[in-house]
Amino acid sequence: MSALTVSRILFVCLMINEAVVLARTPPEERKRIILPRAMPLLVVLLFLPLFFALNLPVWLGWLAVSLQALGLGLEIAGELQLMRAQSFSVSANPPAQTQTTGFYRNLENPIYVGILLQMTALSLWMPLTFIAVALQVESFRRMVREERKYLAQLGTTHRGADSFMWN
Repeated sequence: MSALTVSRILFVCLMINEAVVLARTPPEERKRIILPRAMPLLVVLLFLPLFFALNLPVWLGWLAVSLQALGLGLEIAGELQLMRAQSFSVSANPPAQTQTTGFYRNLENPIYVGILLQMTALSLWMPLTFIAVALQVESFRRMVREERKYLAQLGTTHRGADSFMWN
C-alpha cells in the first residue's frame, strides 16, 4: 500500500471521528460551536488531496503519514481523556474542571494540536490545502480565547507547550 493511500485512509478516519463527535454533541451545544468564517472553503480544500496529490519522495510521504497518525492518536486520546473525566465539550463552556493530567499535563489543547498535525501533514500532498490549516488555526485561536475566559470565571488557568500557538 502506498503512503498516499494510507494518508487518504487516515484523512477519512479524521472525518469519521469529527462526524462522531458532532453526532454525540447535544443540539444546544452545537449552536455554540465556533466555526471558521470560511468553513465551505476549508472543507473543499481539505478534500482536494483525495483527488489530486503531488508525487512526494517516498520518505516524505511516509513522514506525512506518520504525522497524520500521530495527530489522529493525539486527538482521539485527548477526547477519550476528557470523556472519562466527563469534561468533553465542543464549545467553550465545558461542563467540568480543567484537565491537567495525561496529555493535558504538557499541552493546553492536545485535540487541537492533533487536528493541526493531521491537516499540516495532509497539506504536504497538496500545498493549496495549507490555506485550510491557516483557517483552522484562526478558528482554534478564537475557541481558546473563549475557553480561557471560561476558565477565568472558574478561577483557574492552564498553559502548555502549545500555548504560544493560541495567543
